[in-house]
Amino acid sequence: MKISQREAHRLKKRVAQLESERRNMRNAWASEWRGGWINIERLAFGVESFAKIITARKLGHAVILLPEGNGTNVLIYADRL
Repeated sequence: MKISQREAHRLKKRVAQLESERRNMRNAWASEWRGGWINIERLAFGVESFAKIITARKLGHAVILLPEGNGTNVLIYADRL
């Protein structure tokens, strides 16, 4: 199905708007901190966990680490933007 140039332009503009909104959502937390993100610790993960983190980041997700209840484990979450 062909679309008009006007429709193509409208869709291109909408895509740019949505990409901008997504970029702003991803950067929302960074703007909460002066100077952006702050590295507070370096953690070592096994190969499988590391691969999951890298995959989530390559897909554009924010990765969040939270301590599990007992304090010895860390739960890794990726946002669903």
